[in-house]
Amino acid sequence: MLNRFKTLTVLVAFAATVALTATAAAQEVDWNQELGQYDGQTLRIIMIQDPWVDAFGVINDRFEELTGARVVIDAFGYDETYNKEILAGSSGSSEYDVVVLDSPWIGQFAESGFAEDLTSYIEADADIVQFDDFVEVFQEVARWEDEIVGIPFGAYFIMNHYRTDLFEEAGLEPVVTIDDFIEAAAYFTDHPDYPNLFGTALNNQRGAPIGQAWFEYIWNFGGRPFESTYPGSPDPYADMTPLIDSPESIAVVEFFIDMLQYQPTGAENFAWDERATTFAVGRTAMVNAWSVRTPGFTNPEQSAVGDVFATTMFPHVEGVDPVPPLGGWVMGLNPNAEQKDLAWDYVKWFTSPEIHKAFVLEGGPPSRISTLQDEDVLAAQPWAATLFESQALSYPEVRPRIPEAFEIIDIVGLYVARAVQGELSAVDAMQQANDAVADLLRDNGYVVND
Repeated sequence: MLNRFKTLTVLVAFAATVALTATAAAQEVDWNQELGQYDGQTLRIIMIQDPWVDAFGVINDRFEELTGARVVIDAFGYDETYNKEILAGSSGSSEYDVVVLDSPWIGQFAESGFAEDLTSYIEADADIVQFDDFVEVFQEVARWEDEIVGIPFGAYFIMNHYRTDLFEEAGLEPVVTIDDFIEAAAYFTDHPDYPNLFGTALNNQRGAPIGQAWFEYIWNFGGRPFESTYPGSPDPYADMTPLIDSPESIAVVEFFIDMLQYQPTGAENFAWDERATTFAVGRTAMVNAWSVRTPGFTNPEQSAVGDVFATTMFPHVEGVDPVPPLGGWVMGLNPNAEQKDLAWDYVKWFTSPEIHKAFVLEGGPPSRISTLQDEDVLAAQPWAATLFESQALSYPEVRPRIPEAFEIIDIVGLYVARAVQGELSAVDAMQQANDAVADLLRDNGYVVND
């Protein structure tokens, strides 16, 4: 297993050898000439209340100075954001000009007409948008059939975050495999040298948190969620026969159950915030968390681990090709908006290489290859090397993007949680989940073989 410092050196060196891909993204844009003037107008954006909202506030001041427009952000929790956006789309509301979409929502918003196809906008401003500079796997996430539903700006990958001081003291190498992860979690839990410390924390909360977690781990246990959904598939949604009761799936659920013993009290109800907080305050030795949380771990006002943690890729079962979990957000236009010129000016400005780098340096998630390779970004966020490694191995369909994705994840999350909380065995839970998902897909016209 490579030493973490050697790993970082190798990845940074590799980034330097392919830096030519970043040069095209470095062009200057005269924004005073490029953007319209919108004195007295208000741009409204709806988005998730994720850690980068504060960075938006800093960056948006520049846009307001350039254009005279006022930018207002309404940010909500995950489920509330989804429900509000669905309501706005179905009612034809023009309240929001820009809608921020999670990757599993792409198919639903495209097929329902709740987000505008941006293809013509991108083609007209190709030199500014530089769409090919975005992380390749996230270019695919942003597309649905022949449409581009949004511009990437918040590409996330789940990374393993670990306490370098504790691992070095214990003589443990950074984790690579699931077995490494279990071994380290067991070592630090109830250890006399580390009172009140636990090995890790997982997303166990019923519904979307643990449902998404299942989709993150299934690939890295050697399984897949549906018959034709796998890296390299010519048509990921051709055969949607669910494999949610497969041996690999049962192993994932049993892993979740077994890992409870290495987590803090109350972990059965942990979601994204609680999982990250346990690491930030020093209650856990490591955590597999979305990269959007990583900048917060360096903030001394929020974290006690800022100078004693590092990152590695998401762990996988030995002998299984790793598939780093991918998630995150794209920025789309409301087709019912009444000020689309203002909305598109904002989107192309905010996601441009120049402004995206500024956003990342304020704590936003890097979503462009040029940004991941940028010397300033690597100096400020050394975990960008892990992100660069992760994006090359990820898969756009880690979580399904079909219109029924939200409901599928919720169903899986219901039954996995019932197993984790002891209401059902892992086998019974996943058989019932498989039946429920099969019924849903069959009712919606997908190919599902009995």
